[in-house]
Amino acid sequence: MSESARHTGADALPDYAPMASAIRTDAQRWPLLSDAGLDRVRTWRAHPRAPVWRHACGDLLTEPDLSELSSYAATLAAAAGSSAGVGAGIGGISRVALRPAWVDELVTRCQAVVPRYRGGTVSFEQLAPACRDDLTAAVASFVPDDLPLERLVQTSSSGTTGAALVLPQHPVTIAAELVLLERLVADAGADWPHDPARFALLSVTDQRQAFTYVSALTWRREQLMVRVNLADGEWAAPGDREAFLAATDAQVVSGTALSLLRLGRLDVPALRPIALVSGALALTAAARAQLRARFDVPVLDLYGLKETGPFAVCGDGDLAAGGGHVVVCPDVWVEILDDAGQPVPDGHRGEITVTSRTNPYLPLLRYRTGDHGSLGWCAGRQVIEGLVGRAPVVFSRPDGGWVPSVDLHQHLQHHGAIAWSVSQDERGDVCARVFGGDLAALGQALDAALGRGVQLQAVADVAELGPGKPRAFESAWESASDSAP
Repeated sequence: MSESARHTGADALPDYAPMASAIRTDAQRWPLLSDAGLDRVRTWRAHPRAPVWRHACGDLLTEPDLSELSSYAATLAAAAGSSAGVGAGIGGISRVALRPAWVDELVTRCQAVVPRYRGGTVSFEQLAPACRDDLTAAVASFVPDDLPLERLVQTSSSGTTGAALVLPQHPVTIAAELVLLERLVADAGADWPHDPARFALLSVTDQRQAFTYVSALTWRREQLMVRVNLADGEWAAPGDREAFLAATDAQVVSGTALSLLRLGRLDVPALRPIALVSGALALTAAARAQLRARFDVPVLDLYGLKETGPFAVCGDGDLAAGGGHVVVCPDVWVEILDDAGQPVPDGHRGEITVTSRTNPYLPLLRYRTGDHGSLGWCAGRQVIEGLVGRAPVVFSRPDGGWVPSVDLHQHLQHHGAIAWSVSQDERGDVCARVFGGDLAALGQALDAALGRGVQLQAVADVAELGPGKPRAFESAWESASDSAP
C-alpha cells in the first residue's frame, strides 16, 4: 500500500482525525505511571510498523483507586469460590427474598440524591422502568447530586438504534472491567501473569474509522495495552499490520466476533494469546468454533452495556451446558419484563432489564436494555438464556466487498441522523429510513460507502421505524461470522 493510500486523517470523519480528541497530558493520563512505563508507551507510539494513532488515553488511576480495585478483585475471587450466591436453591422462594439487599439500598439512595428519583417513596417493584431514551433526553438527571464531579469522565455509547449517547463514567468503573476480565480468564483455566515483555491486552476492531491508541495499565503493574484497527488503510505498508501484531505478543485479545475472525485470517503465527474475549455483537456457535480452531484458547463471550459495563459471560463450558450468559458482576441485578413492564416467570422470554450500581455517576434502576432472553439459575447465579441482542450485520457491495454496519453508523451519526433503519435485500438493494439529519449528505455518504444507490427515506417520527427496539441494520448478507471475508 502506498503512503498516499494510507488514512492519515485528512479523509477521516472529524472525530477520528489523529489526536483530535486527545486533550490531557501524559502526566494527567497516568498519575502513577513511572518514567520507565511512560518511556515504553512512547516507544510503542513511535514503532516503525505502527498503525495511525487516532487517540491517546490513560486510566487516570490514583492510589485510593487501586485500593478500591483490590477490594473488588477480592469480592470476585470470593464469589468464584462459592456457589452460595444470590438465588441459590430458588424453588418456592419469592423474588423479594432472592434480590440482594443492595438493590433496595440503591433505591433509597436514588430517591434521596438522584434528580430523576428524588422524593419518591415507592418500592423497587413499583418503579417505572427506564430506557435509553430517558438517558438521551436528560442524562444529567440520573447523576447523583452529592458526588464531586472532578473525577467524572465522558464516554460515548453508539447503541444500535440511534446517535451516540454521552455517558458519565468514573475511572474506577472503567478499570473494574479489567479486574472482572482477569477473574473470568482465571475461571476459564488460563494463566494471565504480569509479564512486562508482553502486552496485557490487544483490542482489535475492523472498520472504516476507529479510535486507536497505546496505553499503560496501572492496575497490571504498568503492562501495556493497545487498540488497533485491522482495516487495510490504517497501515503504511504491506506486512506492517502482521509485524506489529506479532511484536505485541499480546496475552489476551478482545474485539467483536467479526474483528476476531478477521484477526484469525491474518498470517500472524507468532500471536499466541491465552484467551479471546468477544463482545458488543453476538458470537455465533460457528464463529466460536472457528476461533477455537484457529487459536486453541478459551473464548469468552461477554454481554453488557456501555451504561453498565460487561456483566455476564458465556464461556466454552457455559456453551456446553446450554449456552447461557452467567451474570458474574455482583453489582448488577437482572429482571425479565414483558411489554407492559411486568416481570415474567423464570424461563419465560421478555426484555432484559438491569439494576446496576457499577457506575457511581450513573446508578440505574430497572433499566430496559432492548435485548431479550429468559432468566435461569446456575450455582446460585442468574443466567440469561437465549440472549437475542446485537447481531453482527454486514452489507455487500457490487464489487464483492463487504461493509460492516458500524461504518454506516458513523456516517449516519456524523450527518446528524437521530435514529434509522437500514436494510439490504437478497438482490443487494439497500433502503435507509432515517429520522433527522442532512439527507443530501447522507445519501452521498451511503452511496459511496456501499458502492450503489441507496433508497433514502425520511421519517417524521422515530415511531415510524417500528415498535419497541427497531433493527438499526438488517441485511440478507448478515451471516457475517460464517461467510464474510
